[in-house]
Amino acid sequence: MEEKATASDAKRSKPDPDIIHAAIKESDISPSELVMIGDTPYDMEASIRAHVAPIAFRSGGWTDEELKGAVEIYYGPADLLQHYESSLIAKAKRD
Repeated sequence: MEEKATASDAKRSKPDPDIIHAAIKESDISPSELVMIGDTPYDMEASIRAHVAPIAFRSGGWTDEELKGAVEIYYGPADLLQHYESSLIAKAKRD
């Protein structure tokens, strides 16, 4: 499935969850079945406000404390792939 939401789908920018709500609507998937990967505190806040589980990448230069609310934190895509089997994404696929 290939769906997308762009900045033009949102009236306000993050941390407002408008863009995430647009993506949820486009995907037609329940927020509880989705995850969002981001690398800023604004991404975490927007994801939480949209009731989507946030996964953080440290690649944005923020501290773990600043990325509060993330259900998992990785150094970046390669780190997530290295730990994929124990990740929230893999667990969701198994359920």
